[in-house]
Amino acid sequence: MMSIGRRVGFADMTAMSEIDEIGINQNLNVRYNSDIIYTYTGSILLAVNPYKTINIFNKQTISEYHMCKLGDLSPHVFAVAEAAYTSIVDDNINQACVISGESGAGKTESTKFILQYLCTITSNVSSWVQQQILEANTILEAFGNAKTTRNDNSSRFGKFMQVCFDDNNCIKGCVILDYLLEQSRITFQSVGERNYHIMYQLVAQGQKNIGIAKSFHLRPPEFYKYLNTSNSEKINMNIESKKFDAVTMAFTVLQIPQFVIDGVFKVLSSILWLGNIEFIDVDGEVTDFSRSDQEAISIISNLLGLSRCDFKNVLLIRQINVRGNITEIPLKIKEALENRHALAKALYSKTFTWLVSKINNCTNPGQDDAKFLGVLDIFGFENFSHNSFEQLCINYTNEKLHKFFNHYVFALEQSIYEHEGIHFNHVEFTDNTPCLELLEKPPRCVFKLLTEQCHMPKGSDSAFLSNMHTEFESHLNYIKGSDRRHWKTEFGIKHYAGLVIYAVGGFVEKNRDVQQDVMFEYMSCSKDVFIKDLSKYQDIQFINSSYPRGSSKSKCTVSDNFRHQLQSLIDVLQNTKPWYVRCIKPNLQKRPNNYNSSLVLDQLKYLGVVDIIRIRREGFPIHFSHEDFEVKYKCLIKNKSFEHPQKYLTNILEKSGMPPTEWQIGKTKIFLRNAAYELLETNRKDKIYKNAVIIQKIWKRYYCQKSFLRNKQAVLRIQHAYRGWRLKIRFMRMRRSAIVIQSRLRGVFAREVAAALKEMKRVDEELKKSDGIYEQLTSINTKTFADCERLIQEELSVLAHISDNIRASPKPHSDKNDFESNTARASVQQDTVNLDNMFAFLCESKGSFDNALIKEINDNWDNLVKNLDEIELCIHTEDSFDSQETGKIFTTKYVRTLPEPTVPPPPPPVSISANLNSEPIYEAINLYKLTTKKEIKKEKYMLLDYKSIKDNSKKPSSSSVFVKYQIDERENRRKQRVEKKIHELTLIDIHKDIHIDDSFYNILEFAENYFNTHDLSSDCNTTQMGKCSDITAKHEMTMFSKSDKIPTSHIHMYDPENVVLSCSMFRELCKYMRGELNAERELQIIQYIVGLGIEREELRDEIFIQCIRQSRHNPNIDWTDRIWIILCLSIVAFQPSKLLFRYFVSFIKKSMIDLDGKLRQYSQWCFDNCKSTKVSTRMYPPSSVEVATRTSGN
Repeated sequence: MMSIGRRVGFADMTAMSEIDEIGINQNLNVRYNSDIIYTYTGSILLAVNPYKTINIFNKQTISEYHMCKLGDLSPHVFAVAEAAYTSIVDDNINQACVISGESGAGKTESTKFILQYLCTITSNVSSWVQQQILEANTILEAFGNAKTTRNDNSSRFGKFMQVCFDDNNCIKGCVILDYLLEQSRITFQSVGERNYHIMYQLVAQGQKNIGIAKSFHLRPPEFYKYLNTSNSEKINMNIESKKFDAVTMAFTVLQIPQFVIDGVFKVLSSILWLGNIEFIDVDGEVTDFSRSDQEAISIISNLLGLSRCDFKNVLLIRQINVRGNITEIPLKIKEALENRHALAKALYSKTFTWLVSKINNCTNPGQDDAKFLGVLDIFGFENFSHNSFEQLCINYTNEKLHKFFNHYVFALEQSIYEHEGIHFNHVEFTDNTPCLELLEKPPRCVFKLLTEQCHMPKGSDSAFLSNMHTEFESHLNYIKGSDRRHWKTEFGIKHYAGLVIYAVGGFVEKNRDVQQDVMFEYMSCSKDVFIKDLSKYQDIQFINSSYPRGSSKSKCTVSDNFRHQLQSLIDVLQNTKPWYVRCIKPNLQKRPNNYNSSLVLDQLKYLGVVDIIRIRREGFPIHFSHEDFEVKYKCLIKNKSFEHPQKYLTNILEKSGMPPTEWQIGKTKIFLRNAAYELLETNRKDKIYKNAVIIQKIWKRYYCQKSFLRNKQAVLRIQHAYRGWRLKIRFMRMRRSAIVIQSRLRGVFAREVAAALKEMKRVDEELKKSDGIYEQLTSINTKTFADCERLIQEELSVLAHISDNIRASPKPHSDKNDFESNTARASVQQDTVNLDNMFAFLCESKGSFDNALIKEINDNWDNLVKNLDEIELCIHTEDSFDSQETGKIFTTKYVRTLPEPTVPPPPPPVSISANLNSEPIYEAINLYKLTTKKEIKKEKYMLLDYKSIKDNSKKPSSSSVFVKYQIDERENRRKQRVEKKIHELTLIDIHKDIHIDDSFYNILEFAENYFNTHDLSSDCNTTQMGKCSDITAKHEMTMFSKSDKIPTSHIHMYDPENVVLSCSMFRELCKYMRGELNAERELQIIQYIVGLGIEREELRDEIFIQCIRQSRHNPNIDWTDRIWIILCLSIVAFQPSKLLFRYFVSFIKKSMIDLDGKLRQYSQWCFDNCKSTKVSTRMYPPSSVEVATRTSGN
């Protein structure tokens, strides 16, 4: 890399003591031989082409020049690019880098280096756009550059690339303007020159890739006449093929589809095949194709997607428009050949125009007001052995740019000095105004005369030359030719760079630029999409023309269009701050380390370098208005006073320590030389830096404080989140433990219920068995009693007979007293018969008296008495059965005590009296709802019998102590738990058949059994006209309430928090029902109510009850509609409990019958979604979309 501290010659030639052409040339030679190719003349950069690679354009060099002022480091094109970019950032002014010089001086490479620098320093933001800009330049080089005798990569068109920047000073896009593509190079190249690069690259790729060769019908380069008109050297296929790959990659980066890329290459192949068509003359007036032409015609028609017949007509017939009538005229052989060349030029020109438009679509930001830095790479001054129309346009362009440069550097500068009244030494410079007037000043100029001939039906080159000789014979910048022998074929113009002789042949035809209207009309109907799209770019610059097709006045000429484009370019440059890069060619052989002093001296003369150095050194190139100077540099003094502006400006300049020779104050402006300006800028930047440090210090303190507070808040939030997470983990563990405990308890509870059901089943079976025995014994004993009675009667009759016999037997007589006393004694004995003695025979031994019938009677009698005693005892204790203690049936030492439940017990289904504490678990069941009275008695018999059996197997003392220990609240909960579970089991069949069952379950019945008591002072239903009592009736609690307050929940709850939420939920429900809130608040209420039901199972029935209440007898239909919306959203989120399920379904069925319209649809929706109480509950409340859908009735 070039050393920045290295000093060879003068880096800035304005510092030279003696300014002359020889000294300047020698300084450039010394620096060139030291491989230092860049030199300053003030802010203008001179670049000498080294014709070799120098390692001064790498990324390290770019980083060194970035953020450096012009002149701080060695001269470099990167320094100019940095100065232009800095001016955009600081001054917000559009910039332009004008790169000029002869062909082969290095203008194209300088353009690439500037683009590379701009893309590199802004690559941290929009690298893709920057890459597209660089790749766009690759495509334009392939299609617009060619090898000439002076330059191997000569730009055969001019381009002005506007690199656009956004508000952050980063590249946002690029707009490319092209000027005057050299079309004649398509069909003809001079000796030592070549066609455009893309032609050779395509053919070389076809030689290496058979697939591409077949697709585009490619042949070797020697086959095509358009590539061999100059007999140039052999093509290096490998190098050209690699360049073709680079072009296709560039197309890909620009996001051009593959079918479009193929279409471009088809057009190029068609152009090459056009050059091989040879015509034959039929009779001097008509032309036809030769045999060898048929293959070319078929291939071209196939490539372009045209009809073979149509394409033949384009090549052989010309159309002329005469007063609106189109006439077809056959072409002669010379005309056919020229028409073939014109067709090839038109196809290539339109393809190139389409490429530039496509590139602009990819890279153009689409904003005209964007800041830009323009880079002008336009053809340099040309003077060949044979100069034609293209060289005239190119040299005219350089005359215009030279005029612009002189006006900016010399004429405008010195006119400003004179107007402001400052002292300066007048500088003489070469003025090319007469030459420009000869070329472009109306009414009579070279281009006007040429346009007249193009509009004339029989206009010719000879007539054009004759008119010029007559018109400009006396003009100082015009000559007729090199000598008299060439006056009829040549004319000469003295340009600022020297005399150029032009051959007039082909001027008129090239200026007309036949656009092949018929050909493009056929192309608009092509089968190929790209070819059809390409036809749209026909005559874009003349789109507003009102002349008919085929007429000579249908469009502007090439020269007129080019002059308009060039003038617009000059207008753009005048509105920018220009930076100049003057490229110099050291030799004609394009050899490195070869410095031709005479050739360089000629270039220095017409570049006006000597005059530039003189005016840059003696003049004041930096201008500021008084106001701008005050605003920009008032920071340099402390005491700011605006009473005397002139003195204030002088104070700023004197305080900066600048000598008076370096600045002058004019009437409205201040003029500075570079030294004064650099000193002021240095002082200003130092001041700004110091103040910026103070501002940064305060800002950093403020920022650090804010950052600390923000970090503190973040830490607190993290701590909060961590603690929440830790508590959540703890809660999850506790919840998991609670679930385990609940599962164990539910198992215990389930086993209790199972044991109770099993015991009830066993007792029921025993009772049934006892009833069977009792009936059997009753039938047997009845028969036995009858037999016994019959036997007794028989025995009594026998005994009576025996007694009569005893009385009738004779006895000895005594005296009267004895007889009387005996008679009295006998009568007494008769009245008091001793039955034991009378029936003593029944108790005698078997041996003495053995009667089997009597024995059977005695056994049956004993059993009957025993059974009758038990039945009597049961009947005796029937009325006092309800007062028995609850736990006696389970008071064995094997009965386990139950732990306290983890959740509040469910509400009892019916009111149970206080004397149930003495009942067993299964005695607390609501018997009136489950069994009949007969079944109740059987249950009591069973339980009593079971209790007596268990009591007989235990000691009375230990059993009674254990029973007393178990009589507490835990037993009550256990009874309620078992009762509820058994009650739910009885409802399972009801849930299964509730949808098809016609039974009706009134919600009032549910209210009577399960509703809490509401104090009427807090919630008095005003719909009742009677006198309000202290307690709200249960049927009133199931109908609409105007009040939004309830003293407690409708359904009994064991969690106080749920009771409070129920009251709050009723208030929110009433607000939503009345429509008092906006849509957002209504959505929040819906999600709040449904969310509570999802989160808290105990609140679900309460939600349904509140909605049912407010929907029954509601006087407002809109209010009812809103309540039903809540019901619809709730039923799909969760289901009612098993206790409420059948009542809820009955309510829905009744609503489906009573309601109509939308309310019936709501009830049908609820019925369809009320499937089962085992449906899984949703995890989240309804979204806004669900609510909106349900609200709209969909």
